[in-house]
Amino acid sequence: MNNNEEKLPKVNINWYPGHMAKTKRKIMEDIKIIDVVIELLDARIPMSSRNPDIKEITKNKKKIIILNKIDLADENLTNKWKEFFSKEAECLLTDANSGKGIDKVSRKIEEMMEEEKQRQLSRGRINKTIRVMILGIPNVRKVFIYK
Repeated sequence: MNNNEEKLPKVNINWYPGHMAKTKRKIMEDIKIIDVVIELLDARIPMSSRNPDIKEITKNKKKIIILNKIDLADENLTNKWKEFFSKEAECLLTDANSGKGIDKVSRKIEEMMEEEKQRQLSRGRINKTIRVMILGIPNVRKVFIYK
């Protein structure tokens, strides 16, 4: 380095934006009271639309992985992805625009919570609220209507 060059300060670059860090902290705080976690992925790009932190944060929870936007994805590939993700958690296929498959999500939640509901009934607790957290990156349509 010659004397004419200025020494530049070292700068640490954090690629993890502040709003994402804040959201992660909030999820970790709220997950304690959640019964079922829904991880929503884009069926066209399931691995690219997955936040790797979610798998770790939700590891001890009942979980459903939803491959959404199946109307835009290749059916054969989507079925292979469903098989892949089914090894980790329940995996369902949906198209949130048309509502296709949404009813299966409601039924799966009820099925997953049936044992807990029976245990609560035996203790005299009626109509325990099922708390569901829906997680996913932007643009995967995190819309869910419970019927």
